[in-house]
Amino acid sequence: MFNFFDEIAFDFGLEVERINSFNIVNMSNKLLYVEGQKGVLSIGDDVISFRVKKGAISVFGENLKLRRITKTTLVIVGNIKKVEGV
Repeated sequence: MFNFFDEIAFDFGLEVERINSFNIVNMSNKLLYVEGQKGVLSIGDDVISFRVKKGAISVFGENLKLRRITKTTLVIVGNIKKVEGV
């Protein structure tokens, strides 16, 4: 079965096991799709933070909304200005 992230890792010679703790796709700074989230830490209009395998990620922007969340994925929409690992 095709996996977008595995294909990119293979194309660039990266070890899939080392990079599969989480994946983030930023679409035009309007939508952020995350695989591998481990729980939401905080939700606000200007910052949303969530846990990943070895730390946390904070998304900064304006009018941020958590549009979808499952056990391992989430989608954030809004005017995304910065994504920062902690």
